[in-house]
Amino acid sequence: MTATLAPTTSSPAPGHRAPAGRPPLAALSVVAGGVLFAVGNALHPMRHDDAALEAPTWLAAHLTFGAGAVLMAAGIGVLFRRLAPSRLATAGLAVLWVGLVLMPIGSITEGYVAPLMGHSHFHELEESIAWFSALAGTATLLGPLLVCVGALRHRLLPAAVALALPAITVGGVLAGGVLPVEGWGIIPGTVVFGLGMAAAGWVGRRPA
Repeated sequence: MTATLAPTTSSPAPGHRAPAGRPPLAALSVVAGGVLFAVGNALHPMRHDDAALEAPTWLAAHLTFGAGAVLMAAGIGVLFRRLAPSRLATAGLAVLWVGLVLMPIGSITEGYVAPLMGHSHFHELEESIAWFSALAGTATLLGPLLVCVGALRHRLLPAAVALALPAITVGGVLAGGVLPVEGWGIIPGTVVFGLGMAAAGWVGRRPA
């Protein structure tokens, strides 16, 4: 008498299939970074003057949005995969990455050094390294604009998410002498950009 063995299946147990549905760590890094970036900039005083250097939120603001920039840069690979169909968007993302990597240098310097030197002396220091500010600033303002255009053309991100990214570009332009108080432009712009990056990171957990 022979025993008949029932065919076995290789289906994994339900518990082993759960991790596949979890968002990639890179996506979560961009989401968390975008939120921290928005919160940090919301804490920033509206002006850059001696009174702002004494504000209780001065250091916290710079450390928070600096940490947000690091997290966004660390996880940005998930957006490269999402935006791969558009050369313009991926080029813009590369430019933005440069700005995000350089940003913590400025945020830490402003957070710790500026209060020790005073606004006028720190401004003189910034003028002596204007090339650094130009490089970091241009990358941060230009990158999101390129990403937005490429993402909209190829429908790689929801329109509202794509349009939120160049808010930092618009805010930076308005802060450059158009508005009487620079914070009226750059702070809302950076907050919207941070939230837009958080949303893009969440959308980027899946391919386009």
